[in-house]
Parts: sequence; C-alpha cells; structure tokens
Amino acid sequence: MKFRSQLRYILEGIEGVLIFCSVTFTWPVSKHWLYCWGSTPDEREKVWPGDRFVSPGFDSCTRAIDVNASAGAVWQWVVQFGLDRAGFYSYELLERLGGIPVTNLECIEPAFQSLAVGDNIRLHPKAPGVVVEDLISEKHICTVQYDMDAKAGAIRSWSIYIEPGVEGSCRLVLRSCHKPLHKPSFLRRLGETFEKPLDFVMEHRMLRTLKRLSEIDNL
Repeated sequence: MKFRSQLRYILEGIEGVLIFCSVTFTWPVSKHWLYCWGSTPDEREKVWPGDRFVSPGFDSCTRAIDVNASAGAVWQWVVQFGLDRAGFYSYELLERLGGIPVTNLECIEPAFQSLAVGDNIRLHPKAPGVVVEDLISEKHICTVQYDMDAKAGAIRSWSIYIEPGVEGSCRLVLRSCHKPLHKPSFLRRLGETFEKPLDFVMEHRMLRTLKRLSEIDNL
C-alpha cells in the first residue's frame, strides 16, 4: 500500500487549518457560494438519484469539479472511500484531531474495490456509518445516514456522481441533502457555525485529491 508522504501530511494539515479559519470567519458572506462550489445551475437544480431517499424540503448542497480522466479511472478511487478502507481523501491531520484514526491511501487497493447496496461505510469509529442505498459502477454511490431512532428515518443523503464529459474527461459531483433544524438550540446553532464551514473544507479537499489521483493515474 502507498500512503501520502509525511511532508504532504503536514503541509496539507497546515493548509486545512488556515482554510478552515478563513472560511469560518467569512462564512456569513461566502456560504451561498461555498454551498455550491464548482457546480453549475443545472447541477444544483437537478433531481439526483440519491435525493429520493430523503423527504422533500431537505436542504441541499452541490459541489463539483472537472477531472481530466475517464469515469472508470475516477471510479476506482471513489469506490474505496471510507474509514478502514482507503480513507476520505481529505485533510488527514484534521480528521485525526477530530478523533478519526483515518489513513488515506495513494494507491488502488484491490481489496477495497468491492462495494454493494446495503453495505455500511464507516465515517467515525464511535458512530454508525452511512448505508449504501444505490450504486451503479462508474456512475454513482448514494449513501444515507439514518437517525439512531429508527422512526425518525433518514436525516441526510450524501452521494458521489461521476458524469462523463468530452474526450475522456468527466465531472465529479458531491450532493448532500440534509434535514433542516427545527427550532435549534443555541448550542446547536453554535455547532453549525463550525460544522458547515468544516464540511466545505473537507469536501473541497476531497474533490481536489480525487482529481489529482485520477489524473496522475490516467497519465
């Protein structure tokens, strides 16, 4: 297995802290742009396959990036996603500071190329994972996070889509639909002040890392 170098681990960690601080500070102004970073109006308005697993009225967030590699090349990295798999392709140092002992791989691992509907992808060692509810090879993985109270149903869907482009390129789209808070407490509102900027920082790095790995592998 190939892991990121210690230098990359440190430099990316410093970058992540700096970006998180700047994003959090500017969030009241920048959130409308960062919620839809990289995505087109059509991508934001489109009803994606994973949207059907949550109730109408859920808040949505759509982020995307162009990748100069084929859908197949991108898929072999995407399908490895998860704790105890290939990692999250994001800021490993920040993940570890948050109590997640993740190690991000920089190689294709055959043992992690298998994923199926019904599988559970772990995101944190002390929390339930997300359930794969829809999967089409080289096209998309749609996961759902359920409330621990089964009667509450889905509280969030999180999906990765690979849209073929021209001349062997593609679009990589992250789509999240989450249950809006109903009369949140002060502490919950305070938590969101940091949670949403952090979501952007980590997903932004994930998209950029998947792009880098797929394009290098495609050379």
